[in-house]
Amino acid sequence: MEKFVPKFQGAPWPDGARVLHVYAVPDLRADLPLARLVDECRGAMSPYPITPLGDGTLHCTIEMVADTTADKITPEERDDLVAALRTHLAFTGPLEVTAGSPIANRAGAFLDLSPDGRLVDLRERVRDAIREVRGPGALLHDGGRHHISLGYAWAEASSDALQTALRGISPSHVPVRFSALQLLDVTFRQFPRPGGDLAWELSWEPVAAIPLAGGSDDAQPSRQAR
Repeated sequence: MEKFVPKFQGAPWPDGARVLHVYAVPDLRADLPLARLVDECRGAMSPYPITPLGDGTLHCTIEMVADTTADKITPEERDDLVAALRTHLAFTGPLEVTAGSPIANRAGAFLDLSPDGRLVDLRERVRDAIREVRGPGALLHDGGRHHISLGYAWAEASSDALQTALRGISPSHVPVRFSALQLLDVTFRQFPRPGGDLAWELSWEPVAAIPLAGGSDDAQPSRQAR
């Protein structure tokens, strides 16, 4: 693995910049199997140069509002975005997916999420809302497959060795339920680590919660049919 550097508009994140994101945030207080799996993963990561995400910052990224930084988005524009998200997610009910197995990669470690279908549909609905309010230029990042980030590397180390440690965790798969999405004002800042290294650490301020309370998507038209 190598040092994780967050990206904004295709370039390294400006230290301390704030950017709006839509996240699915698990509730570890209510989801005890997930909490146990996360604790096991933190134990496996502890010998490695990784800053683990705390219970309050574990997340699955759904989308980033990437046309400008959060400080340049007015309260009225935020209200418009929240209204669009509520409209586009009105028929979307809570979803349950499987978290795991834990995976080490060049940026740190994460929990894979599957199956993909409803997560992809959820992301497309969120993108439709962002595109409607802020235009296509607000969608500049490919988030890849959905996952829950566990921690970010701040120096080089062996991903293979960490993967071996994560592979020993059992059970390695647990259900996770998302009943809301969060619009968040997300900040990355660098903080010193032992030996003079700097580590990127994430924090956020809440903007709005968008409940996923519309009932079963199976009873609604698909996004593609709309």
